[in-house]
Amino acid sequence: MSPATCRDIHFQGIPGPVRLRPGAAGGTPALERRLRRALGCWPHACRAATQETSPVFLVEPLTDGAFRLHGASPEATDFTPYRAQDAVARLRPGYSFEPSLTCLASTLAVELVAVYEAHVGDRMGIHAAAAVRNGHTLLFCGTHRAGKSALLARLLLDGWQGLGDDMLALSPAGEVFSYGFAPRLRLPLPPCGHLVPLTEPDSPYVACGDEHYLCCDPASLPMLPWGSLLPVDAVVILDRLEDPSAGGCGLLPQARQDDMREVLLRFLLRDGRAGLALSTACDLLERVPCRLLRYRTLDEAAALLDGWLASPLSASPASPPLPGPAPAAVPAPRTAAGPARTGPRPPRPLRCRARGGHKPPAAPATVWRQRPGVIFRQDEDGGFLARDEETAGRDGRVFRLNGMGCALWQLWEEPGNDAELAGLLAEVFPQVPPERIRRDVTALRQRLCAAGFLEEADRA
Repeated sequence: MSPATCRDIHFQGIPGPVRLRPGAAGGTPALERRLRRALGCWPHACRAATQETSPVFLVEPLTDGAFRLHGASPEATDFTPYRAQDAVARLRPGYSFEPSLTCLASTLAVELVAVYEAHVGDRMGIHAAAAVRNGHTLLFCGTHRAGKSALLARLLLDGWQGLGDDMLALSPAGEVFSYGFAPRLRLPLPPCGHLVPLTEPDSPYVACGDEHYLCCDPASLPMLPWGSLLPVDAVVILDRLEDPSAGGCGLLPQARQDDMREVLLRFLLRDGRAGLALSTACDLLERVPCRLLRYRTLDEAAALLDGWLASPLSASPASPPLPGPAPAAVPAPRTAAGPARTGPRPPRPLRCRARGGHKPPAAPATVWRQRPGVIFRQDEDGGFLARDEETAGRDGRVFRLNGMGCALWQLWEEPGNDAELAGLLAEVFPQVPPERIRRDVTALRQRLCAAGFLEEADRA
């Protein structure tokens, strides 16, 4: 099809346009108008397509209101790139099938972020939401059904300012970069009086919708502009209770390992940036408070947040401190000679002490050691491993360790085999059956080898 019959949308920071082919009910102008409203937060310009311009994405409307989204950027997607003259690329897996405009807008938003971040250096995408109240920026994390989008919509309709829903970027300095995406809400909406305006016919707050989702209009809500960059003042991890009679709600502290896990799971890890994600999350959680928001209804969650932001400074768990600047933490050193560390280190005399009174079994031929370039961070609850962010490839490996795993990892600074390390740990943990220790050592070693953190070594 001739490019002259297509329209191109050029989004800021994207190396090529999103090309719209004709074919939908209402034609290309209607598709362009609706898509621009849903993604209007991202600065863009529209013009007629030309033969000289290569698209990054191509939107192919179908007759039943569905779409095919073809990708032409390796950073953007895992489906076969679209090539204008290649008919094979238009067949599965050459495109993403989007059953509605709402689905198309949501998928395209994620893909645009992936392409943009591939060209901007160390800024990393994160599946989270963020909002501003009384000068404080809160970063909301949580599982797929924790209620981030619904809570953000509830807050925006109550006067909060939004930085974005579902897709944000986080800098190593702990600053949120906003793409300005308004909430996309799953239907039916949860019972909440503040959300009623979204359900009214021809609601000005809704850009598009289908039977499953609706996309809010960023121009009709108090969304901060695309490119807004604000420091995070607190991290809030959402935990929505399905049982309306359940107790235990509130803004609660939890173990540092759980906070770290929830934040790390939200990163879009690609191009070897796992180490950067680990250090960013670690530094952020050292600087700002993190709370688990356990709630039953959106109104309850909003009231808890408003009360927290209005409360006086207090260090007690029952009255968490007001989000604000915390004393700067000294970053753990990171050098090419070895992994970075924070927190207490398991006793290095393990090996020497064991040699004095316990003779390990004879060493087999295969021994293992830490692979160079792995980053290690530890605190009182355990630790995390990550591949160096400069490592090429889309490994995205971040690995969680418990206390015994941290001890084993540091023993692997020197080459050792499973039997040796199991014998050393048996000295320190005499209450644990030796066979169980041996099984655990072997299992952990196999997983770390598969993840690329350990390598086979020669005994010195």
